[in-house]
Amino acid sequence: MLSDPTDPFDALFQSLERAVADGVFPGCVALCWCDGATVYHEAHGMLASDPEVPEHARAAMRDTIYDLASLTKVLATTSLTAIAVAEGKLALDTPVPEPWCAACPGATLEHLLDHSAGLLAHREYFAELAAVGRPWPGQAAAVMRLVCKTPPEYPLASRAVYSDLGMMILGSWLERVYATPLDTLFENRVAWPLGLHTGVVPQLAYNRIRRDGGRGPSDAQRGLIAPTEVYDHAAAARGEEVPTWYAVRKPVDYAHYEVHDDKALVMGGVAGHAGLFGNAEAVLEVALGWLRCTLPGLTPGVRDRFWQPSRVPGSTRRLGFDGTNPDGSGSTGKALSSHAVGHLGYTGTSLWIDPGTTPQSRPRVFILLSNRVHPTRENPRITRYRPVFHQLAARLMDTVG
Repeated sequence: MLSDPTDPFDALFQSLERAVADGVFPGCVALCWCDGATVYHEAHGMLASDPEVPEHARAAMRDTIYDLASLTKVLATTSLTAIAVAEGKLALDTPVPEPWCAACPGATLEHLLDHSAGLLAHREYFAELAAVGRPWPGQAAAVMRLVCKTPPEYPLASRAVYSDLGMMILGSWLERVYATPLDTLFENRVAWPLGLHTGVVPQLAYNRIRRDGGRGPSDAQRGLIAPTEVYDHAAAARGEEVPTWYAVRKPVDYAHYEVHDDKALVMGGVAGHAGLFGNAEAVLEVALGWLRCTLPGLTPGVRDRFWQPSRVPGSTRRLGFDGTNPDGSGSTGKALSSHAVGHLGYTGTSLWIDPGTTPQSRPRVFILLSNRVHPTRENPRITRYRPVFHQLAARLMDTVG
C-alpha cells in the first residue's frame, strides 16, 4: 500500500517507522488520545536490535511493556502525593521531616515537587556503595542515608534544578505517612482502583525481580517486556575503562525487567524516582485519572494546584510535572498549549497532558514509550525526534471530528 504524506495518520505512522530505521530506538509504542477517543495506538519496530539479545526477533506490540524510568515520578509518586494532599495527610507547606530535611534544610513538600529544594542534580550513590563492597540490591536504607548526608547545592527556592533526590525523599516520606511500602501503596491506591490489574501482568508494576527475594516475571510476561541496556563484559575482561555503573551490572548481560536506573536498582527496584514498568494503555489510564479526577481521592482543586506553574523564576516546573517551554525549545516544540503538563523518562518514554482549558481546545494526551537506551544509553537521537512526534501527533488530533 502506498503511503499518503498528506494524511495526518499516515504521516505520523511513517515518521515513527523512519525513527526506528534511523536508530532513534529499536521499537516504540505511540498512543494519542483526544477528547474521549484514542486516535492513534500503534507499535513500531522490534523489542531489541542487538542480535545477541533473543528479543531482537520479536516485534513490538501495542501491549509491549517498557521501563518507564522517570515517568514513575508522575504516575506513582506525584499521584500518591496528590492523594495524600487531598486526604489532608500532607500539605504543600508541610516541612520535610527528619532525617531527610538534613539534605534540604527549610524545604517543604512544595519545594520537593517543583525541584527547588536545593538538592543536588545527580550523585552516583550506587557507585559509592559498590566501592565499599556493599551487596545489592536491597540497599534502599543505605542510599537514603547517603542522600541525607548530601549537602544542598544552591539556596532554597532560588532556582529549579531537576533532581532524583527529591522524589527519592518523597517516596520514603509517603511510606512513613501511610505505613505501607511504596509499591504496595501504588498498587492499592492507584493501579487497582484504575483497573490496571498489576497482579495479572506487570502493567505499571514495580520491578521486584530481586526485591526481598521476590520472583521475577514469568516467561509469558518477559515476552511482553522490551529490554533496555546491553552490558559489555568483554570490555571489562580486556581491562578497558568501564563506566562507574558497571560494578552493579556485572551479574547480567542486559537489563530485561531489571530496572535501568542504577540508583533504583541498588534500592531493590522500588523508589520514588524510577522503577515502574508499563504499557501505553496503563499510562493513559493514570493520565486520564488526573485529567478526569478519577484517581481515587483526587479533587479538581488539588489537581489544578498541582498543574499550576512553579513560582520559581525561570522554571517550567509544576508540582511533580513539567510544563512546556514558552520558546518552543523543549521536547514538545510548539505543538502543545502553555497549559500542558507532562514528563520525560530517560529510557525513551514520555507523557504529556494538554487539558483543553478553552472552548476552542480539547483535552489531549500524548504518549510515546520506547527503549532508546538499547543497546546503549549513549544514544541521544530521541532528543531531536520528540518535537517531531508531538507536532505530527497534534496535527492528527486537529483533524479528528
